[in-house]
Amino acid sequence: MAVHVEEMTSEVAVFEGELPLSDKQTEALVAKVMAKLAEKRKTGAQEREATRLRTGATPQLEVD
Repeated sequence: MAVHVEEMTSEVAVFEGELPLSDKQTEALVAKVMAKLAEKRKTGAQEREATRLRTGATPQLEVD
């Protein structure tokens, strides 16, 4: 389904000393950020391990 938007306006007001998000929204945002950071750390560790130079051969993988 095609949607055509000619003009869209959004206004946000934040007052000093007040959080613009509810506690539940803030917790959800923090959880998503933490999950994304953990994913990046894991991916980074995997990439470093995959490209690490080794001084010896790895043990042979035995398949039954």
